Amino acid sequence: MAWEWGDGAGLIGGVAGVFGVFVAWASLSKAKEANKTAKQGLELSRTANEIADAAKNLSDQANALSREANQESVTSNELAHEANRIALGANRLAQEANDLFHQQELRGVEIHDVHWDGDWVRPGVYRLRNDGTHTAYDVSVTVTVDDEQKRVTSPQLCGGEHLTFEFPVARRQYAIEERERQEREEQARFSRFPPSVVPINFHYIEKRVYWKTELGNPKEHIDSHNMSGLGNFD
Repeated sequence: MAWEWGDGAGLIGGVAGVFGVFVAWASLSKAKEANKTAKQGLELSRTANEIADAAKNLSDQANALSREANQESVTSNELAHEANRIALGANRLAQEANDLFHQQELRGVEIHDVHWDGDWVRPGVYRLRNDGTHTAYDVSVTVTVDDEQKRVTSPQLCGGEHLTFEFPVARRQYAIEERERQEREEQARFSRFPPSVVPINFHYIEKRVYWKTELGNPKEHIDSHNMSGLGNFD
């Protein structure tokens, strides 16, 4: 039987058809695999996104906890500083109380030799002297002679030192009394019957002295005399 071109063409067409079917089937299989892979990739992507979201949530929680921890740390530090400040203040007060108690003990047994003595050194000039051996501190002295009053202060007055007070009224009064005394003496020299009693002029003198010892003990000395003179300078 003779081969004809039409038969060859049919054969080729059939083979081509079979090959096309095979290619189509292979393409369909690859498409299914690609689709499956795509679905798996999508699921993995979703899972990755969920994991990422969870990680973000955990990170946010960790940051929040970290901020809270930092805030707590700041608060704790502030409380610690405040507690330390209070402790230092308490220690300082305790030390001051101990120092005061110790000073009180020393003051109770302190020996302080200060004595005050006053006299007229010339008409109208009164001198108050510290006759003791110790120093008087923060000295304030007020001397009153009749109705005339003078006040003198001094940061300190050592033993043997003195303060001076000027009394102009007492000076004038002394001059009057001295002139009267001389007149009486002059009259007595020419009198056949001199007076048996010579009148005496009395004056009021008061001394008020306030001072402190070396350890800060407050002291005072107050005396007054109603029968004092204004000095004798013969």
